[in-house]
Amino acid sequence: MKRPWIAIVWFTVWGLFQAYAVFSVLTGSWKRPKAFPEAAYYALIWPDMFFIPLYLSASVLLILRHRFGYVFGLIAGGAVIYVMIYLFALAGVKGLENVIFDGIFLVVDVIAVLQIAKKSTKN
Repeated sequence: MKRPWIAIVWFTVWGLFQAYAVFSVLTGSWKRPKAFPEAAYYALIWPDMFFIPLYLSASVLLILRHRFGYVFGLIAGGAVIYVMIYLFALAGVKGLENVIFDGIFLVVDVIAVLQIAKKSTKN
């Protein structure tokens, strides 16, 4: 059986990026995009702190071909979809940079979720 490498790499990269972003926001070195209201933007930090271990755990469990890897991967994928839709709505789909990067992240995440879903139905 092949491993879902897109999902594994995606959740690893996303988890590490989110850990960096949360740390940077908490230390004050992250520059908030102007398109996002301050209170709503900082409200994302707390769910991110919960989901970062989930993203990284999903990657490890998928590498190990553990059955919970698929479950964690689908939950992690749903969390990223939630965050991306939240960011689109928060920014009012404004700011070319936000739309491009959030759109790319959303597409990659959907591909990862589809890959996991396809793999889990074959097991």
